[in-house]
Amino acid sequence: MSLLRQKLLEPRIKKIILQKIVKRYKHECQSKAVRSMFIDYFCNSHGHKFVKSSSVIPDANDGTYFSNAGMNQFKPIFLGTAPITSELAGYQRVANSQKCVRVGGKHNDLDDVGYDLTHHTFFEMLGSWSFGDYFKDEACAMALHLLLDVYKLRKDCLYFSYFKGDTDLALKPDLQTAEIWRQLGIPADHILPFGMRDNFWEMGETGPCGPCTEIHYDHTMAGNCAHLVNTGSPCVIEIWNLVFMQFNRLSSTQLVPLPSCHVDTGMGLERLCAVLQGTRSNYNTDLFWPIFNAMHKETGLPQYGDKTGTDDTGGVDTGYRILADHTRMAAVCIADGLLPGRQGLESRVRFVIDRALHQCHHVLNIRPGLMGKLVQPVVETLGEAYPELSLHENKIRDVLCEAEERYLELYEDGKYNFTKLLRKMPDIKTLDEEQILRLRDGWYGRPMSTHLIELIAGQYGLSVDRDIIHSLNTQPASDIEDEEFPCFTAELLNDLSITKVPPTDDSLKYVYIDKKCPDIESSISCLVDENNTLVDTVKSGVHVGVITRLTNFYAEKGGQAADVGVIRSKTGRVRVTDVQSIHDLVLHTGVVEEGTMETGQMVTMEIDQTHRQGCMYNHTATHLLNAALRHILGPDVSQRGSSVLPDKLSFEFSCVSKITAAEVKVIDTLLSGWVRGSHCLSVERKLAPLAEALQMEGIIYLDNVVYPEVVSVVSVVDDISKECISRELCGGTHAHTLAELGEICITSVTGQATGVKSVVCLTGLPAVQARKQAAVATEMCNGLEMALKVQQGQPIDLEHCLQLHKEVNHILGTEVLPKTDKDALKERMDKAGTILNTHVNNEAFANLEEELDRRMANGEESFIVAQFEVKVLPKVNKLMKRLDIRKPLILLVKATNNTNAYIAMPKSSPLPLNDFVGEFCTDVQGKVTQQETNYTVVSARGDQSERFLKAANVLQLRYGRKEFVI
Repeated sequence: MSLLRQKLLEPRIKKIILQKIVKRYKHECQSKAVRSMFIDYFCNSHGHKFVKSSSVIPDANDGTYFSNAGMNQFKPIFLGTAPITSELAGYQRVANSQKCVRVGGKHNDLDDVGYDLTHHTFFEMLGSWSFGDYFKDEACAMALHLLLDVYKLRKDCLYFSYFKGDTDLALKPDLQTAEIWRQLGIPADHILPFGMRDNFWEMGETGPCGPCTEIHYDHTMAGNCAHLVNTGSPCVIEIWNLVFMQFNRLSSTQLVPLPSCHVDTGMGLERLCAVLQGTRSNYNTDLFWPIFNAMHKETGLPQYGDKTGTDDTGGVDTGYRILADHTRMAAVCIADGLLPGRQGLESRVRFVIDRALHQCHHVLNIRPGLMGKLVQPVVETLGEAYPELSLHENKIRDVLCEAEERYLELYEDGKYNFTKLLRKMPDIKTLDEEQILRLRDGWYGRPMSTHLIELIAGQYGLSVDRDIIHSLNTQPASDIEDEEFPCFTAELLNDLSITKVPPTDDSLKYVYIDKKCPDIESSISCLVDENNTLVDTVKSGVHVGVITRLTNFYAEKGGQAADVGVIRSKTGRVRVTDVQSIHDLVLHTGVVEEGTMETGQMVTMEIDQTHRQGCMYNHTATHLLNAALRHILGPDVSQRGSSVLPDKLSFEFSCVSKITAAEVKVIDTLLSGWVRGSHCLSVERKLAPLAEALQMEGIIYLDNVVYPEVVSVVSVVDDISKECISRELCGGTHAHTLAELGEICITSVTGQATGVKSVVCLTGLPAVQARKQAAVATEMCNGLEMALKVQQGQPIDLEHCLQLHKEVNHILGTEVLPKTDKDALKERMDKAGTILNTHVNNEAFANLEEELDRRMANGEESFIVAQFEVKVLPKVNKLMKRLDIRKPLILLVKATNNTNAYIAMPKSSPLPLNDFVGEFCTDVQGKVTQQETNYTVVSARGDQSERFLKAANVLQLRYGRKEFVI
């Protein structure tokens, strides 16, 4: 038995620990105390470091799902990718309570939430970790001690599972863990073996993994329910999972031992509170009762009864659970800066909010405003552990109230769509893919989101195939296969470690002299081929990875694109197209353009200066844009991502309010003023300890980013007033002064009112060219407006105006322009276009009338067929009424959405007009839409010009004889 475990079990030590922890809590079963007791136990009594919960918004490298487990923020440690100088790399023992959301992905609890007593979209995971410190003995001893002596659970109500082994992977049973539990006093009939599905944890298809031991609680307290473990029975539930990461999975069949073993444990707070508060329902605890009481008070609904299924009359308790759970989830997401929107995680937040509102309005029949009123009790129960909820309480309430207004509007439009659909298809029972697409794309009215289709369909008794919904919501994978370039993998990192490849010094990437990044001399530490294998030599035409002792290349990071360029040796040349870094190694990837490259060779590192300068200027501009947005829109602006390329930058952010055109103009003007100002604004880089940097005034940094212990702080400072315009943690490359940017402009602003918005900017020469193009287009627009301002009754130079109109529209459609200029030009061109169309139509009608009068008077033509394209149909009616009809006439008019035939016959014609029209209708499959004294109109939807002309020509041949003409 280990020394630590012996000390833990020593009566005197146990008594001291219990006095320190339990004495502080009068109501130890309440959720706040349960959470605090867990943290105090590990941090104060067992030397763990408290690390606050990460955001529920995942890191950019973690895919498109929410943070759904406590271990997410520690993945770099498990994967060996944590920067060596970062605080993360120094962790040995850690504990916390992590905010988790499970909506979508492998762990998707949404469909079950509300309909049972245990599932949630948001929950808290109490977790403890050891990173290469203690292992199985200590982890099991600490867990048992906490459950029995701190939380006071009965030992005979606990069951302990362990991994029974797997013959396919040649993995032996984890008998060590079973023996640890036995030595800790657990009876043999409470220690149970299970297989890979239940007791072997894996991060993914490859990577760290290992056996786990789960602790299950018997709600029956009978002590003889081993047969119910892992059966899904609500009588015996898992409350704690202890994962022992001791392997690295290289493939589906190959596992190798990790150089150091880790412990990852997780225990759901909601389940633990239910156990400690004597209930089998996670909802029948103090985590939810404040929310339920607020709902009861606001609505007059019966008190929450914790019922399910047929016992839940009218689905009231189900509605209670859905609304409470979804409000908690929405509040946590909004507090972390994730707002409801159209795509990605934002769309999932919207779906959850809409699902809750659907319960409010169409199941519980509650008046508007309830969800916003539930924010206060949510903050009451969670705000102490997660202060961001208290800080953003008003913002959360505002977002939910706005979301409710939007939902009610879209719901009414959606009902109208379904009414039209059912009118056309009264016997439909299931919405197939075609009908879902038609509803989504607006065939029956306003376009609908797929999740709103799903919600409303249920009200009309229609079923929806969830697989179809899922497929429509999933972006299709690209058909283009990536080229095989070397990249950092676990196997390559292991090989690099074994061969002791020295670190890369990349500090020279910041050297910038006379607006250039000078070439440097270095040596090749190693070469990596297309199979991620270390090699000594590579030949021409081969994809290669090059690691050097020194580099001046910038590796892709922080949204900034990697440098491109050339690595030259005496025997060959590599065209570098990408650069990646991990730990302190920098991998340059590209193609050997000529000759051969060898490990150990001296090389010259040459970066593409134009590419680098563009990235530098645009990265500095990204910081300016962030500062300008916060200055104009307020501190609510939360950065969600950025892309810094040599030719442009894009900046994604969320904020509650919509950006108006006036605000865009102010932001653009502010940016231009900073860049083109008469005095100098410098860009300063300073290295500082992370703790010191985070205390700097106005500092901006990103959540869920692992920063090293010493960070780079980039500030934009007024050289005269010393005012700091922008200050961010950033390792990117930047201009030295704002004057170097030369010019800046916003070219695009997109996004939802409460979702993620995106702003695109240009700097330098591209921005100058954009403003020049806008000036050219503006001058042309001025000329067009002047040409159209003629005295009434005087002719205009129509051909000149049409040419100007065409050229300006060509610029608007093909050139990148500043957004404020482009919007203003579009508005002016719309007005000019309306006036121009009037002149064009007037001239066209005058020409048509002149042509028809001439053809009516022409004795050689006995039957007239004419074509005309027009947008103003009433003028055609006036023209037809003025005409002196002396011959059969079919005037074919193509309008915006349909094709019309104006058919007229001389009054004295022996062929009745109605018979003539009927024959034409049959030929073109059209219908009579208008009948006048001297003409009839036949119409068909869409462009039917060819069909109409063919039918008119047939009638012209048949009836173009003298007897039908006066």
